[in-house]
Amino acid sequence: MSNKKHRTVVTRGQPTFGHYQSVRSVNTTKSTEVSMNAFHNLFAMQALKERQSISDEEISLGLGHVVLEDSPCPPQPKCKNVHSKYRTVDGTCNNVLHPTWGAVRTATERLLPPHYSDGIWAPRKSTLDKNLQLKSARHISSNLLPDRHRPHSHATLWTMQFGQFISHDIASSVTLTFSNGSAISCCTEDGSSLLPPEMNHFACLPIEIHFDEFYTQFHQGCMNFVRSTLAPNHDCSLGYAKQMNGVTHTLDLSQVYGSDAETLGPLREWFGGRMKMFHDFGRDLLPLSDDKNDCITMEQGSACFKSGDGHANQMVSLVAVHMIFTREHNRVAGILSSMNPHWTEELVFLEARKIVVAEFQHIIYNEWLPLIIGEETMKEFSLTPKPHNEYSFSYDQFVNPSLTAEFGVAAFRFGHSNVDGHIKIPTFSGVDEIVAISELMFHPARMRIKQFFDRLLNALTSQPMQETDPSISKMLTKYLFRGGQPFGMDLASLNIQRGRDHGLRSYNDYRQLVGLPKIQNIQEFGPKVAEHLSNTYAHVDDIDLWIGGLMETPEVGALVGHTFKEIIADQFSRFKRGDRYFYEHSPATNPGHFTPEQLSEIKKVTMSRLICDNSDHIELLTQAPNAFIRPDVPGNEPIECHSSVIPFVDLMPWKEF
Repeated sequence: MSNKKHRTVVTRGQPTFGHYQSVRSVNTTKSTEVSMNAFHNLFAMQALKERQSISDEEISLGLGHVVLEDSPCPPQPKCKNVHSKYRTVDGTCNNVLHPTWGAVRTATERLLPPHYSDGIWAPRKSTLDKNLQLKSARHISSNLLPDRHRPHSHATLWTMQFGQFISHDIASSVTLTFSNGSAISCCTEDGSSLLPPEMNHFACLPIEIHFDEFYTQFHQGCMNFVRSTLAPNHDCSLGYAKQMNGVTHTLDLSQVYGSDAETLGPLREWFGGRMKMFHDFGRDLLPLSDDKNDCITMEQGSACFKSGDGHANQMVSLVAVHMIFTREHNRVAGILSSMNPHWTEELVFLEARKIVVAEFQHIIYNEWLPLIIGEETMKEFSLTPKPHNEYSFSYDQFVNPSLTAEFGVAAFRFGHSNVDGHIKIPTFSGVDEIVAISELMFHPARMRIKQFFDRLLNALTSQPMQETDPSISKMLTKYLFRGGQPFGMDLASLNIQRGRDHGLRSYNDYRQLVGLPKIQNIQEFGPKVAEHLSNTYAHVDDIDLWIGGLMETPEVGALVGHTFKEIIADQFSRFKRGDRYFYEHSPATNPGHFTPEQLSEIKKVTMSRLICDNSDHIELLTQAPNAFIRPDVPGNEPIECHSSVIPFVDLMPWKEF
């Protein structure tokens, strides 16, 4: 770490502070403790490589596998009740043989060995010359990802927004901070240039922007970027760097309930099995945050909300999804408590959480995921839910459900291309209010306007999202987290840089992995794209995975191209086959299995039913049967919320007689 007198920190008001808010740990103390062990092993590996001349290839293949006697290693969790009906909050003990698989603050896994230029942690360099740095991530973003308006033919903005909600459940890159938790800055205070090497923190990987036409008008030459913190291997052996996931890896609504007991406790009401809410003149909103860093402003009654992962305030539309699922928990808890008055508060909470997580999983696999990867791929990977009350027998204790780096920092970020820079909020007068999304980041106060929640839900479930293509809204590439500044950060640049930080290999390597031929020449992308690519990448094998994936034409019946489709399908297969508590799994493997009658009811749930049941019912009285499909698509016309066409989930099978 750099000398303390040279420390440069990020302060409130800067766009980079918004980025820090997005990647900071909810539980800094625990994350820091785990990462210290990982970095101890990393530095030991660097020294060992130098002394014993271990090659980069040997490290990537695990041939340099060494366990030091004095290697610090977090204690293994003690699984007191492996037959518990309920999954743990922190993800431990899901797998009896490997109790840390999928747990919070554990390492992400790999589809391919990483490409670090030193074999351990240094970002990769050009294929042409191992001493040649790859082009600036901002150079790539500004040259290859223009802002084009291409509304999707049938998918709604809710499809995009639900995708972000899912991503916060299973993936959270946690960046390094100073020991006191303050954010590291890798740029001069005015952002005009990179810090000199002697002042740089070892985790700095800033993005050069001094050449950029947009940023130079504000005298900006440096975009702050701090590397992700690391987690040790499960046995604390030495090897290449693995990044920490700051949340549980499985689909368990950790963005609502938290990923450890310390986070969940303050979110519970501790009465009636309910989650805590902010009672705002007759409406239940998310509880208010007491962390002054959670929003741009918390003055004069401006609302700022608390959630399980601390990221809900990124976008007011994300707050809306959190509201739906938190209200659904309380709705279910209320029914269970009324039906079974002899149940304890704890039992009501646990059963409600179990039901709502199951609803979440079913909506993903039954409605959302088929849109993303297509029905044929769903069948190919055995992801399609069984009919009615049939169980799945696909659990495999040898499948690690943990996130792969390729999925978390590349393939699942396809949704950034789907973002529309503006949301058209319908009003009572019939004239839409057009709101730039950059104005709603970390500023969710509009949720306190009585009609706004319903209006926002109507907008998200009726307006089209953007196509998946090499095009990103300027609200994300120029004004991300801008706050009161005339400029913001560039999400596309951050994605590219994060991929390099995590050691992702080139796009061509993953084409080969999923069965596609390697691209031999940039001209294969077509003349227009090739011209931009050749001015951006020195060699075809330098192309970043996220960029290459966006360049692919979406496959028929899917929203993404072949490479992303395969990586996404593989990950959701891991989420299903590697999660003992997955809602469909049979009594043979799932100690918290549903009865056939209960499972049949769970499988009736739709996203539209949850929206209908948990809106404010002020201006949202109708809903399309499929919330992910535009209501102007034939067969998906809006109907009354009380209509049985949008099925109801009957909780009577949970009544104890």
